[in-house]
Amino acid sequence: MDGAALSLVAEFTSVSAKDADWNEKLDVHGLLVPVYLVVDLQDVEITCFHDPSPHGYRSRTTVSFGEALRVPAPFGCTLDTAF
Repeated sequence: MDGAALSLVAEFTSVSAKDADWNEKLDVHGLLVPVYLVVDLQDVEITCFHDPSPHGYRSRTTVSFGEALRVPAPFGCTLDTAF
């Protein structure tokens, strides 16, 4: 898919794919996709990467499940992560 058409990508980690979500995919998405969410099911936290650049994401915010997560532009919303 053309990355220019994406505004957000969200990944739910698994034991077998966790390295790809945190490394290869992060490197690729960080060049173009405005917001990349990694829902880390093993560490019970969510990370929001934003502000992409030619060198990858410039900003990130991590919260534990149950805490509010601010998702920046182009969404400008708060994600409720409580179960």
